Amino acid sequence: MHGSERRVLASAIIGNIVEWYDFALYTAATPLVFGQLFFAHGQDSLLVQTEPLMVFAAGFVVRPLGGLFFGALGDRRGHREALRWTLLLIGIATALIGVLPTHARIGMMAPLLLLGLRLVQGFAAGGEWAGAVLIVGEGETALRDTPARAGPATGRGVAFALSQSGVAAGMVLGTAALLLARSLPGDAFLAYGWRLAFLAAVPFVALGVWLRGIPPGRPAAPTPSRPPAIMVLRRCGLPLACGMALRLAENGGVYLMTVFALFYGHARHIPDAWLLMGSMAGMAADGLAMPCFGWLADRIGAPRVYLGGAVALAVLAEPFFMLLDHDTLWSVVLAFTGGMALCHAPMIAVEPALLARLFPPELRYSGVAMAHELGAVLAGGISPLVAAGLYHATGGASGTALYMAALAAASAVALWPPLRRTGCRSGA
Repeated sequence: MHGSERRVLASAIIGNIVEWYDFALYTAATPLVFGQLFFAHGQDSLLVQTEPLMVFAAGFVVRPLGGLFFGALGDRRGHREALRWTLLLIGIATALIGVLPTHARIGMMAPLLLLGLRLVQGFAAGGEWAGAVLIVGEGETALRDTPARAGPATGRGVAFALSQSGVAAGMVLGTAALLLARSLPGDAFLAYGWRLAFLAAVPFVALGVWLRGIPPGRPAAPTPSRPPAIMVLRRCGLPLACGMALRLAENGGVYLMTVFALFYGHARHIPDAWLLMGSMAGMAADGLAMPCFGWLADRIGAPRVYLGGAVALAVLAEPFFMLLDHDTLWSVVLAFTGGMALCHAPMIAVEPALLARLFPPELRYSGVAMAHELGAVLAGGISPLVAAGLYHATGGASGTALYMAALAAASAVALWPPLRRTGCRSGA
């Protein structure tokens, strides 16, 4: 890897750290803060749990729109131009969440304003991931010329995996910030502590925007003559469907092991500090494991590594919740670290390479963004809601474990060799 490529990789990692710090704050604050401060009380327990989860899910609903908008911007004007705007919008929304008045002060306007800022966050996040991973392979002949069926020894597995380690590092820092605020004495956490964690992101957002302004030093892909999203739908229908299916196990699984697991632990009266420490340890293990699976993908192929993670998700879903139910700090930490490192890490480490090779260079940003974000709506957006409904229907986590296995099976189908060999049709 040359010096310019190392700078590009560092820019992607640092940008991901900043962006996902903000996102992790919102994720962890959904069950621990927003449900208590921004919604009316005195309702039935299911509604109290699902209202903040519905606001959380709303951010995923608009992510495909953000993917379309920023994908077109990135394909036409360059990846970095789009990435500066995604990070800036997410940072502004995060800072404004940190100063929002609560339901006790402004009533129903509190959840409505929270919803509006969550929509801004989701819209910007819709173009973030695709651009951040694609600048790692920007201008790489190997990536542009390697077909979707490529297997071992492409040499890009570790670089792509490292870009995803930035995501894990950002989520660790975001969770750590909320955990630190949670340690404040008395009612200080709910009074103002959680706000400090959100506002602390502002200078780092400015740093990330500056880093993404570094000139790329490589030529951009040819500019498409028609709207990229239309061309993706016309030329790349099956690859787009495969990309969306790949997201089900990875994205659905990680949000079930983070967002829903926090709700589940809260309902089981597991201390919030234990849950936050377990979640933080799991994300750290996730980030450390990703380069290892990227290295493995360069030797045995990305599809095999992804399939291993999907199988692990199906097999370990029930033990994950059994460890949480054991109700000790070490069992909680083991559940999160094992689940994230063995299930999520192998899938997310190779997912960028699998998605990028489905689309030609001139449509790559739009294609990857559409597959990533449409899949996120079907997976991460609704999976905590589905799991909450299953929990209240069954009184336990067995239904959720079966749901996780079903997501894993759906993604495994997308790895079927004939589907991976299918590329985009030529022509407009």
